[in-house]
Amino acid sequence: MMNMLSLSILLLLVLHMYLFTVSYHYLSSLLVLEAMMLFLLIFIVSYLFVYKLNMSVYLFVLTLSVCEASLGLTLLVSLEKIQGNDLISSNSIM
Repeated sequence: MMNMLSLSILLLLVLHMYLFTVSYHYLSSLLVLEAMMLFLLIFIVSYLFVYKLNMSVYLFVLTLSVCEASLGLTLLVSLEKIQGNDLISSNSIM
């Protein structure tokens, strides 16, 4: 079980580095964020299974990931309607 914990932490760090280095589109950034949330959920389930703790933390993080996904998709659709593309370099949103 500890291999699963270390593997999920390693994949989380790799995805974190990928997010800040090679993201050109908002959609790819959102997909990387969703993959990070998936590995975070795997890490939490593994941790809760090892230490036999309550699953309420898992449900809280799952709820946050669903809210993050819906908000990100809403913003992506709004950006597509306004500017016509989802390139990060071509947008000046400030």
